[in-house]
Amino acid sequence: MTHNARLLRQRFSVDRSLPREPVRLVQRKVNKVSDPESAETKEEGGTEAVRSGLELVRLPAERPQLAVAFLHIRSRGVMDLIAHFWERLSQTPPLQRGDLHLVAAMRGEGVMNEPIHTPPSDCGRFCGAMLYVPKAHRADVLALDEATAQAFASYITHQGPKAIKPDIPPSLPLSPSPSSPVVFTLTDFSSGRTTISDVPMMQFQNATANGGSNGGTNGGEMKVPIDFLTGTAEGIAWMTPLLLAAVHRKASARQLVNVVMQLTAECQPDPNVRVAREADIPTLNRWRRLYKEERGILFDADLDAWVHTQRIFVYEQDKEGGGQVVAVAKFDLELPSLIEIGGVYTFPEFRKRGYGAKIVSDLACRIRSTGKIPTLQVDEQNGPALRLYENAGWKPMGKLARVWLTK
Repeated sequence: MTHNARLLRQRFSVDRSLPREPVRLVQRKVNKVSDPESAETKEEGGTEAVRSGLELVRLPAERPQLAVAFLHIRSRGVMDLIAHFWERLSQTPPLQRGDLHLVAAMRGEGVMNEPIHTPPSDCGRFCGAMLYVPKAHRADVLALDEATAQAFASYITHQGPKAIKPDIPPSLPLSPSPSSPVVFTLTDFSSGRTTISDVPMMQFQNATANGGSNGGTNGGEMKVPIDFLTGTAEGIAWMTPLLLAAVHRKASARQLVNVVMQLTAECQPDPNVRVAREADIPTLNRWRRLYKEERGILFDADLDAWVHTQRIFVYEQDKEGGGQVVAVAKFDLELPSLIEIGGVYTFPEFRKRGYGAKIVSDLACRIRSTGKIPTLQVDEQNGPALRLYENAGWKPMGKLARVWLTK
């Protein structure tokens, strides 16, 4: 966590105890729209609209600190790994920053009355944050309520096609209510000059009414560039049906929900756990193949590099009698504050003997010795593993979802 993010966590940690208040809808006449090309306003004929009570603010990608702090504070550790990558947005070459849509959702009385004209100075009023990358067809999302999730989905369907090709209208299975459209304010600080506009909160039709196509073009129209979502499970669950409609899908192609856990209890080192050696590579190849067959995840094939960097470990049974590797685990990702344990696997012929728990406990001790927090992820459907880790003192922090909409 950066110094600025740590200060913001301390300043706004009180938000953890605050109830999640729903975003209020405010009836108001929308009769002025800011012209982004001039300081003038244009009369719109007095259309009655329902103001959503929140504002989306696109932040400069080179200054992600507020969004990063919000993720650390409000995701309660679930999105710390994603926050790490957001911290590095400032290192993106300037010519590529335009494709990084770093968006915060804000709520409060001031937001409902007048749009803000200067970038926010804190994350205290944030109710969501999203990094949307249209060219990569992906979005990382933390939405604290359903209205924020709907606003983010509307942003993707509204801004995504324009980001790919500004002169082609988007092909959206969406329709605003003609009598009283719901709108939110979008303030963009990303380009060096501030633009303010009202964006309709689209009313999404049922995804089943749009067939099973992949949102192909029709008459020059363009599909919505979104395929992959990740973030806290609740927010992703709110957004998924909305974006399935936008890409003409009835159901997502694949989804994975993991419980993020951190160790709060004491751990025990195990003398049977050691760093993997080159002689273990045949066994590691078997581990890699079986893990893919059972859990659908294929690890990097460069096992030599893993062995060389000492990031993969084995549990060796009966070391005095020649030894036999019965379980494997590895360090997935190392951050300034934590290290994630992954790839935990006990070979089928050695299961139900506690080897998985033992190798994880040993790796947790190694992590603790560096002053960092041990963390891991477990498939929410893997009940036995969840019970095993909870009994060993691992605390569930929340659920992280990954959804592939189309492929």
